[in-house]
Amino acid sequence: MKKFFSVKNIFIILLVALGVGYFFYQKSKPAVFSEGGKVKKTYTVTTNNLKSTISLSGKIDAEEKATLQFQISGKLNWVGVKEGDRVKKWQVLATLDQRELQKTMEKYLLDYMDNRWDFEQWRDDNKKAYSGSGSTYISDQLTRLAEQNQFGLNKTVLDVELKSIALEASRLVSPLDGLVTQVDQPVAGVNITPSTARIEVVNPETIYLRNLVDQQDVVKLSEGASCEIVFDAFPEQVYSGAITYLSYAQEPGEDNSYLVKISVPENKKKDLRLGMGAEITVNLEQKNQVLAIPIEALVQEDKNNYVYVLNKDNKSQKRKVITGIETDTEIEIKKGLKKGEVIVY
Repeated sequence: MKKFFSVKNIFIILLVALGVGYFFYQKSKPAVFSEGGKVKKTYTVTTNNLKSTISLSGKIDAEEKATLQFQISGKLNWVGVKEGDRVKKWQVLATLDQRELQKTMEKYLLDYMDNRWDFEQWRDDNKKAYSGSGSTYISDQLTRLAEQNQFGLNKTVLDVELKSIALEASRLVSPLDGLVTQVDQPVAGVNITPSTARIEVVNPETIYLRNLVDQQDVVKLSEGASCEIVFDAFPEQVYSGAITYLSYAQEPGEDNSYLVKISVPENKKKDLRLGMGAEITVNLEQKNQVLAIPIEALVQEDKNNYVYVLNKDNKSQKRKVITGIETDTEIEIKKGLKKGEVIVY
């Protein structure tokens, strides 16, 4: 039986395959145009859907967060939380030893009562001085004594208020519902200063993406603009967000940079954490079925835009155009070109 796949047949098949491959390769190559000894690309003007975007980089921050520190020194008496604990608003998180403060408070309260009783007794003893006409009077000397007694009473009131403030300062209270993210001094029984014990609380329901944007780009943004977000920790998942805040003033310490806040999706699983980085694509504008050309085909001269159009004589002619929105690769042509014309670049 004669073999069908002879060496000759295999050689012919290979030649056909190479010919077909070369044909499709040539079809896929960009069209070229030779003019003045230079090979240039050509492009047939057509309509396309364009979406103008800006790329930003940001990190997760939170609107509601607090760093709590004692305002006075003392012996750390109790720490009621650890990192990762959930806390409620106005919950006491830690306290200093309050025994000395409480005793001092009691002493000042007694001083206050003693001064108040003396003041009221003095006032009762001197309120019945009358003139010959029967009207009540107090001499200059009695007036000064009354003022001095009132001053003494006021001082004891202030002492009591100051000790009350000190008692309040001996407790760390959370100002928000949230999650404890840091406890600097978890061990009770040690003497601390205001800088040596710190507790941080963050509300994870208020996270957002914090971005610093330069002045050239911030003017293109607007509140409510939609965004596509890819977190570094989840590179294969695209989240949706929107611009919620644009700073009017420059960020302190950052030249020509403005704060931009972008919302993040609901964080039910708490996968998104403070400090996580993300790449954001902000959608500025989208137009469908508009004339568009490769952005590299545009020539800028004297603040005007031009393209080179191929005429009937197969020569390129410079023509002014009016442009619109642009992407990384294409730009809209509002005026100056027609669909089907060929440009050279």
